[in-house]
Amino acid sequence: MNGELFPNGLAKRLGALSIVSRSGRLGHHKGTHRSRKTGSSLDFSDFREYHPGDDLRHIDWNVYARTDKPYIKQFLDEQEMRIHILLDPTKSMGADGKWNYARQLAIALGQLALKSGDTLSFSTWTDEQDTFFRKKGAAHRASVTKFISAIEDPGSTENFTDRALASIPKAVTVLFILTDGLEEVEKWEHLFRRLPGICGDVRVVTIHSKVEEAPNYEGDIRFVDIESGDGIEVTMTRRTVQDYLEKKSVHEAQMIALARKFGIQLIRAEVAEGVMETVTKKMRHAGWVR
Repeated sequence: MNGELFPNGLAKRLGALSIVSRSGRLGHHKGTHRSRKTGSSLDFSDFREYHPGDDLRHIDWNVYARTDKPYIKQFLDEQEMRIHILLDPTKSMGADGKWNYARQLAIALGQLALKSGDTLSFSTWTDEQDTFFRKKGAAHRASVTKFISAIEDPGSTENFTDRALASIPKAVTVLFILTDGLEEVEKWEHLFRRLPGICGDVRVVTIHSKVEEAPNYEGDIRFVDIESGDGIEVTMTRRTVQDYLEKKSVHEAQMIALARKFGIQLIRAEVAEGVMETVTKKMRHAGWVR
């Protein structure tokens, strides 16, 4: 698919938003995000007493004249963040518009990161090869759009939760995981348990389609698992649909509970709401962007 997956009109709607992190693990290069440390920006932070070895150029001589004691001026340190986006490429992501939605969301987050001068990395895979992108700076916003738009339809036969860790680079400030979350809860628990050791700010977006939310099948249906190819015969009745919705609700509640247990942030997104609704409202409300 071409760049029309994320037209300029969508990019403009991102406005002045930027990604916010509560993590103190920022990068070592200069950027636009305020860290908790002091450094060498032009924004004054505070004074502290002079200690031998401090740079004499940072002494405030006006304060020295008033107090007869040398004080050092401290400045806010501005550092870059390292944003990584991990996209679930399993076959179920190819159903009901989830793949296009997930790629649009990845592009939107990527553009926000690059616009702020952060280092952006993105990864997904096929059974044959890994797909990886890394750039820094606003000049690469068009390239991330082109790169993600060109990724082929999902078709990985591996479990996302089994492969995810190997696809996350080191020293990540904020990790976004875009997935439909349909694998077994036990597999998610194994992954969630290990993620905080890799990144202090993990954010999971579970993506849901209209068909999944309100299946409208009737009569005798043969369902085929898109991941495994296994089939099952089902007579669709009101009770059958209700049982499905109840099990789906339990699965989602267990995912939320696991995320809380391991300090992972999770929001629920629907294809029908559109990517801008997710970014400008849900992510803003969650404090992920501002």
